[in-house]
Amino acid sequence: MSHSPLDIVFHIGAHKTATTHLQHSIGNVSDKLAEAGIQFFGPQSLRQPGKRLEARFNLPFNPRKSNADPRPSDVVLDEMVQGGHRLLLSEENYIGVLFDRSTDGPMHRIAAPLYPTAGERLMALAHKIAPEGIDVCLGVREPAGFLNSAYGQAFLAGHFIHVNKFKQQNPLSLVDWADLVARLRMTPGVRNITVWRQEDYHLCTDQILRVMLGDAARHVVPIRRLVNPGLSQAAVQHVLEMRSAGHDGPLAHLARTEFPIGPTRPAYKAYDREERLLSSEFYQAQIAALDLMDGVTLLRPQG
Repeated sequence: MSHSPLDIVFHIGAHKTATTHLQHSIGNVSDKLAEAGIQFFGPQSLRQPGKRLEARFNLPFNPRKSNADPRPSDVVLDEMVQGGHRLLLSEENYIGVLFDRSTDGPMHRIAAPLYPTAGERLMALAHKIAPEGIDVCLGVREPAGFLNSAYGQAFLAGHFIHVNKFKQQNPLSLVDWADLVARLRMTPGVRNITVWRQEDYHLCTDQILRVMLGDAARHVVPIRRLVNPGLSQAAVQHVLEMRSAGHDGPLAHLARTEFPIGPTRPAYKAYDREERLLSSEFYQAQIAALDLMDGVTLLRPQG
């Protein structure tokens, strides 16, 4: 059986909130963390065939039953924990992919409400491996910024939708973090929830790491480079011109390299000033609601 007590902390994302940067920073020192009794599993080890959490613990929504681990969950958990006292998971796709694949609709539509199955997925995992509950960590982002980044992600995935159609299919009101966290608070098996604003990420990194890793956070040195940069205005324009000329292939990836964001190349902005103001007001109301929720800790920059 698993060693007790075992803390299980799950960084569930969200997408487009500097998640990859955090995962790389922690993953770089996974050996030191293991020596401190903390096992870290990020996308690199949770997206391999048969290694997704759904397969490891044979969860009901595992899409490929043939690759499910037939062993008892406590045996699989013991193998992951290796005698440690904390298991840190970080996989934003566990609560749902960025673009909804559950219907025959467009590949670039985000599910509504945001991450609709997140609660049931966390409940199923907790039932298998965490009788005392899972502590959840979540980065959130201002709706216009989140959707702007998601639009760039659609381009990088090869879906060149017109921005007006994208905004019509993904209204700002869809990105309601307070609603998502309120649903998670009602989920059996979810213990404490720690939330931070993506806009504060670099100012709150030390606090985030302490929540996830305790004293072992001292081993993590945040990487300096931007892991998953967005698209510049020039890159998007170049892609659209190339598409109009009949070109195909990884146009957005090539354009991101050729026309990176910089002093002379501003980032692409899908939303005008009025839309961003409305988004900001909506976001501020969400943050205020999160700050008042029982069982939710909202991290803010210190000093």
